[in-house]
Amino acid sequence: MFRMMRTLVWLACLLPAGCLQTRLPEGVVAAVNGEPIYLRTVQALLDGRTAASGAWETRSLKVMKSRYGEALGALIVNTLVRQELVRRKNAVSDEDMGQALAAIHADYGEEDFSRILADKSFNETEWRHLLRDHLSVQRFEKNILLPGIRVEQPAVRAYYQKHLEDFNLPETFDVCFASAERKEYLEAYRIAFPDTAYPSGAVSEQCQHILPRNLPPEWEKALSVLGERRCAPSTSGKQGWETLCLKQRQPAGVLSMADAYALIEQQLLEEEKPAAFQRWLETSLATADIRVSPHIKDDLLAPPLPEAMPAATAPLEEEGEHHGLDAIAN
Repeated sequence: MFRMMRTLVWLACLLPAGCLQTRLPEGVVAAVNGEPIYLRTVQALLDGRTAASGAWETRSLKVMKSRYGEALGALIVNTLVRQELVRRKNAVSDEDMGQALAAIHADYGEEDFSRILADKSFNETEWRHLLRDHLSVQRFEKNILLPGIRVEQPAVRAYYQKHLEDFNLPETFDVCFASAERKEYLEAYRIAFPDTAYPSGAVSEQCQHILPRNLPPEWEKALSVLGERRCAPSTSGKQGWETLCLKQRQPAGVLSMADAYALIEQQLLEEEKPAAFQRWLETSLATADIRVSPHIKDDLLAPPLPEAMPAATAPLEEEGEHHGLDAIAN
C-alpha cells in the first residue's frame, strides 16, 4: 500500500491543481493545507527505515532521490490523515501519546530511552512526531476507514463456498504432560485431573493443543487407549515421575458458515481496506493545498523505483497495537 500512496501523491502532483512549486521557509520541504513538513522529519523517516531494514549499502543518487520522494509522499499522506482526524474531532491526544510511550518504555526495559533512539539513528523530537503519525493512521483505520466498509452476507457466503477446504477442521488433542519429584504428588494430580486439587507447586504441568501428526510416538500410543479427562499411569522418567493426560479429543469436522462468519468478515474487510483507503486519499488529494519546495519537488515527481525503499510498508499494514521503534519507522 505504501507504493500505492506514493503513486497517488505523485499523480496528484502532476495535475495542474496538484502540488504547487513554491518558496518555503528554510528547512521546510512541503506544506499540506498550511502545515509544514520539515526536511529533518523526512531524514528521520529515512534513517529509521534504513536502520529497520538493515540496508546500509551504498545506493545510487537516483535511488536516493527516489527514497526522499517516497518518504515525503508518506509524510504528506500522514499529514492529510492527521488533519482528517482533527476535522472529525478524533485526533490523537497528548494522553494517547503518553500511553503509547509508556508501553514502548515497558517493551524496552529500564534502559535510557534517549540512548536507544540514538543507537537506532532516531532524533527523539522527530521520532515523537513520527509516533503521532503512526498512532493517527492506526486510529484513522479503526475509527473512520473500517466502519465505512460494508461486508454483505452474500459476499461472506460466496467466500465460504469458494474456500470451503480452508474450513475443514482436523482431529486434535488437548493434552497435558505433568511431572513431579514425588509419586504421591503426581498420583494426586492424576486423580484430580483436569481440576487442580493437588499440592501447589509440587507438580509441573505443560498443556497444549496438538495435531495427531505432531504427536511423539510414545504419546500417540498412550492416547490411543486414554479416555477424555483421564491420565496414563505414572512412570519414572527424566523429570522424576511423569504422566500424560487427555483433556479432550476434538474429532475432525467442518467449521460452519455461522461459526466462521466473523473470521470471513474480518478477512473481507482486510481485502477491501486498500481500495477504501485509495478512494479516501484520492478525494483528499483533490481538495488539498500541497506546496512543495523546488529543491525536492523533482524527487517527489520522479516515478517510484522498485528498489527505492527496501522493506517499506505503509502504516496501514501494521498489525496489532505494538508501537515499537521498527513499527514507527515503517
